[in-house]
Amino acid sequence: MSDHAKITSAAMVMLLLSLTPLTGQEPMTPDVDLDHLILATTRLTRGMEEFTRLTGVIPRRGGQHPGRGTENALVSLGSGHYLEILAPIAPTGDSASNKLTPMGWALHTRDLAALIDRVRAAGFQITGPIPGSRQTPDSTLLQWKTASTGGPGLENAPFFIEWGPDTPHPSTTSPAGCRLATMEVVAPDTTRMHDFFKAAGHSVVLRAGSPGGLRFSLDCPRGRISFSF
Repeated sequence: MSDHAKITSAAMVMLLLSLTPLTGQEPMTPDVDLDHLILATTRLTRGMEEFTRLTGVIPRRGGQHPGRGTENALVSLGSGHYLEILAPIAPTGDSASNKLTPMGWALHTRDLAALIDRVRAAGFQITGPIPGSRQTPDSTLLQWKTASTGGPGLENAPFFIEWGPDTPHPSTTSPAGCRLATMEVVAPDTTRMHDFFKAAGHSVVLRAGSPGGLRFSLDCPRGRISFSF
């Protein structure tokens, strides 16, 4: 066999080995990852000012959510992640507070239907998919589909989102400067939540504690800032 033939044969063997799962190797992680974290505030302008004071990063207004009565401002967290500051369009009652409180989070996927089927097969009730959209201040239309779960033991579970194929991900169009440093979900009993994340194919830090809540910290120009509820 010529040297060229030996090299070609060796290359083919290496290619075949790379395509063959090794014994005991874990399957590839499903296409599910953190999409965004949500901070609630009573007035969007005040919440944006408070976030800027704490972090040194100025959020950018994202637009209003039709039919939901809310509006938002966004900050990129890099690597396909972003932060959403969410507030009612028409605040009621005493809305003088500028406090920023975690109120939810989302996981993104490129195949929401398959993710829903997988989680339902594990015994979880899922609502959706539900279409959504908003128009940015520069008239760009963003479109998505969401699905969610709930019930005892899942109070702080994320919802799922699949962005439209022509929609730029907000992490690529929002002001940069902050990165997610730590995140944990706290629940009195983590059993149900653990099973949910296993079915979804996503790993998150779960900690037993009461009351339950969502806690995360960001590394920003003015240092590490923590948010919790």
